[in-house]
Amino acid sequence: MDKETIIRTILAVAIVIGLMWAWQAWFAPPPQPPAQGPEQPTTPGPDKPVGPPDAGQVKAPPDAEQVKAPPAEGPAPGADTWDMRAVGAAAPGEPVILGSDAPITPHDLEVEIHPQGAAVARLTLARKRFFKTVADRDLPPAQRKPMHLIEPDVPEPALAIEEFRLRLEGKEGWGRVDLSQVAWRVEPAADDKDSAAFAVDVTAEDGTPLATVRKEVRLLPRGTPGGEVEGADAPQYEFRMAVEITALDDRVTQAYYVLHGPPALPREGQRTDMRGAVFGVWEGGRVAVTTATGAAAEKKKVPRIGPNMAWMGQADKYFAVILVPLVLSPHGGYVMPEAPPEAGTFAAGAEVKARTATEGRDQVPLPVERFESKAVALEKGKTVRHEFAVFAGPKAPDLLETSYQHIGFDQLITWTRCCIPIPGLAHISRGLLAVIEAFHDLVRNWGLAIIMLVIALRVVMLPVSKWSAKSMAGMQKMGPRMQEIREKYADDKQKMQQEMAKIGGFKAMGGCLPMFLQMPVWIGLYGALQVAIQLRHSAFLPAEWIPAGSLFLQDLSAPDMLLHWLEPLYLPGQEIPLLGFLIGGIQNMLSGGGGITSVNLLPVLVGLAMFFQQKLMPMSSAATANPEAQKQQQMMMKFMPVFLAVVLYSAPSGLCLYIFTSTALGFLENRFFRHRWIEAAKAKEEGVEPPEPGGPARQKSLVAGRRKSLSERVEAWVRRRMDQGGQAKKDDKRKK
Repeated sequence: MDKETIIRTILAVAIVIGLMWAWQAWFAPPPQPPAQGPEQPTTPGPDKPVGPPDAGQVKAPPDAEQVKAPPAEGPAPGADTWDMRAVGAAAPGEPVILGSDAPITPHDLEVEIHPQGAAVARLTLARKRFFKTVADRDLPPAQRKPMHLIEPDVPEPALAIEEFRLRLEGKEGWGRVDLSQVAWRVEPAADDKDSAAFAVDVTAEDGTPLATVRKEVRLLPRGTPGGEVEGADAPQYEFRMAVEITALDDRVTQAYYVLHGPPALPREGQRTDMRGAVFGVWEGGRVAVTTATGAAAEKKKVPRIGPNMAWMGQADKYFAVILVPLVLSPHGGYVMPEAPPEAGTFAAGAEVKARTATEGRDQVPLPVERFESKAVALEKGKTVRHEFAVFAGPKAPDLLETSYQHIGFDQLITWTRCCIPIPGLAHISRGLLAVIEAFHDLVRNWGLAIIMLVIALRVVMLPVSKWSAKSMAGMQKMGPRMQEIREKYADDKQKMQQEMAKIGGFKAMGGCLPMFLQMPVWIGLYGALQVAIQLRHSAFLPAEWIPAGSLFLQDLSAPDMLLHWLEPLYLPGQEIPLLGFLIGGIQNMLSGGGGITSVNLLPVLVGLAMFFQQKLMPMSSAATANPEAQKQQQMMMKFMPVFLAVVLYSAPSGLCLYIFTSTALGFLENRFFRHRWIEAAKAKEEGVEPPEPGGPARQKSLVAGRRKSLSERVEAWVRRRMDQGGQAKKDDKRKK
C-alpha cells in the first residue's frame, strides 16, 4: 500500500470518528442527575471476603411487617462464624415444572425447579418461536430440539441460596449455612397452575428452630402487561421469584443471604463466543450496563458491584437471563424501579468469579455471579419478603426498547464491536437494521432485504461515486507531473506543497470520499448483522433447492456452509512454539474460535470480487510514476482479497452477502464510469469527439439486425440526457 493511500485512509477514519464524537457531544441528551439516588459505595476488590452489608430500610408488602434494621455490629462473618443446620424434606422430591416448551402453550417459557436447593434446574423457550439448530426448522414443531437458556444438569445451583446467615443476641459473629445442598419441602402455592413454593427450616446446632426460609416461583402467562405487544398473544419472557424469611426465635435480630445468579448460557455451535456476565448500575438517574467475561474474572480484574446495582445476569449474542431486585409500589405489589429508589433496593451488591468448562479442545473460563442481599432486621413471627423479576428471553430490539428500556435492558444489545468505542455508531447500526426490516416487510426474505439495502445505498452514493472516479482518473493522469515535483523539491517540503497545489494534486484526495462515507455504514452494518436475532435461522434460499449434505445460506446468522460436518477439524501445527501462535490465529479466524466445521463459499466470492475490482481501478499517482511503488501496490492487491476471505470465513453469511453484493455492484459501477463517462471526458480533453450513444462503437457489440434490449435502450437514453445537460450548461456559460 503506497503512502498516499495510507494517508487517505487515516484521514477518512479520523474525520468519521470526529464527526461521530461531535454528534454525540452536541445532540445526545445529557444524563439527568438522580433525585436523592442511592449513595455510591466504595467497591472493594474481588478478594475481599464477603461480609454482611450495612443494614438499611427495606420496604415490605402489606401482609409482611418489616422492622427497621439497627446498625450492624460485631466482627465480619469471615472472622468469626458459627454453623447452623438446615432441616428440609427427608429426600428430594420430583422436580416441579411450570409452563411448557410445547409449540402450542399459553406460556413462552418452561421452568423446572428441583427441590434440591430449590434451584432452577432447567429453563427452556417455547419451540414455536425458538429452537436449537437450523436443521430443526424443517421438522414439525413438536420434534424440534428445544432452546435451553439454563441447561439440564448445570454445574451451578442456578438461583439457589448458597449462603444464609443469621445474627443472634448475645452471640458473637454470624451463623452460616448452605441452603443449596438441602432438599427443600414442596409446599402449596397460591396458584397451583403457574406457581411453586418451597420451604426449609434453619436451626441452631442443638436443634433450636431459628428461622424459616420460603421460596416462591410464579410464571407469568402470555399476554401479561409488559410484553412485546399488548394483547392476548403478547410474548412474555418473565417470571417472578420471592424469598421470605420468618424469625422463629426471640434472639434472631438480623439475616442476609447470598444467591447464586444465572449460569453462563450454552454456546450456539462454533460462532464467535459473546457470553458474559452483565450488570446494570444506577448512574446519574439512568442505568449503565457493564460486562464481565470469564477470562477477566479468572484474572481477578472484575470489581465488586455495590448497592447501586439495578440488576445482574448472563447474556450472549441473542439471549439473556437477568435477575432484577424489585421495589414495593405505593399501590401495592412489587414493580421494577424506573428511577434509583430513594432507599435503594434490598440488594447489597454482587461479585463475579470464574469456573472452567471444557468445550471441544479448549478449557473456557465462564463467569459465575453471586447476588448479596442487605442485612435486614428480623423479629419473631414477622416475615421479610424480597421479590425478584427474572427475564429469560431473546435480545429483540422491539421487546427491550419498549417494555424494558426504563431499566436499561436495551443496552444489552451490543450494536457495534469495533476495537475502539465510536460514539453514535450504535444509532447507525439500529437505523440500518430498521431499513432492512422495512425491506423484509416487502419481500419477506432477509437475504433479499440485505441486497435491497445494498442497492439503495449504491443509488444514494451514485453521484459521489462518479465524482470520486473522475478524481481518481485525474490523479492517475497527474502522476508523472507529481513524481517530477517530488524529485525536484525533495529537500524543500514547503515548495513541494506549493507546486502540488498549483497543479491541483491535492484535489485528487477526493478519491477517498466514498470510502469515507461508507466506512461508518460498513462498521455499523457489521454490528447490526452480528446481533440481529431476526437473522437467526433465517434462510435466503428455499430449502428444497439445497442438495442433501448442505445447509447453503439456510442461516444468515451463521457461515453459509456449502458443505458441513459435525466433528470439528483443527489446523495441524498449533503446538509448535512461535509458529503455533500464527497457526492458532488463522484457525480462530477460519472457525470463529473453535474447529472448522464447514466449507464456506461466500467469503471466497468476496475475495474474488475484491480482486477484480482492484484490477479495474487505476493505479495511484505514486505507483504509476515509481516502479517500486507499483510493485508494492500490486502485491497488496493480491494479498488483501486473500486476507479478507480468511477474516470473513466464519462471519455471518448475511454480512458476507452484503459485502459481496456491494463489491460486485462497485465493480460494475467502475466499469461503467471508466468506459463511459471518464473515457468520454478524456476524449473531449484531447480534442477527439466521443462516440454517440448507440453509435458505431456500440454497434460492434451487437449482432447485425438485432434489436437493442430494454437495458441497452435505457442506458443510451441516460447517456443522451447527460450529454444534453452538459451541453446546455456550456451554452449558458457562453451566453453569460
